[in-house]
Amino acid sequence: MKAFLLIIAVGVCFLSCKKGEPVSPGLFGKWELRRMYGGLWWRDSTYKPGNGTVYQFNSDSTFKHFVKGELTETGVFHIKKDVYDGGGGTKYDALIFNSATFGEMVILAGTKLTIGNTWTDNIANDYVKISD
Repeated sequence: MKAFLLIIAVGVCFLSCKKGEPVSPGLFGKWELRRMYGGLWWRDSTYKPGNGTVYQFNSDSTFKHFVKGELTETGVFHIKKDVYDGGGGTKYDALIFNSATFGEMVILAGTKLTIGNTWTDNIANDYVKISD
């Protein structure tokens, strides 16, 4: 009986897992930090071009993250559609890094990429595209 329940549980988990959604080709390239805002004690910091805090998103779903020009993280990413509810029927996607369970809200609007949000004292980061 335990083996049967285990098989059922594994099957349910397998069927409920979704692969990431297709990524907009507009996301691929290098994005440099320009603004960080929000948080418990609300901060609003701006960053000049050339600050070296960059995300590089590749078409093979890999990424690199640099802080002040130094590589700090690498791995894979994927997008989950309509994860965050903005109210009034507005839904936002999630950007999920590596094997994280939860992702960061993500908004791609032309050459501006926002990762995170300021809801419930979170921090949002605005990036601008610096290369394809």
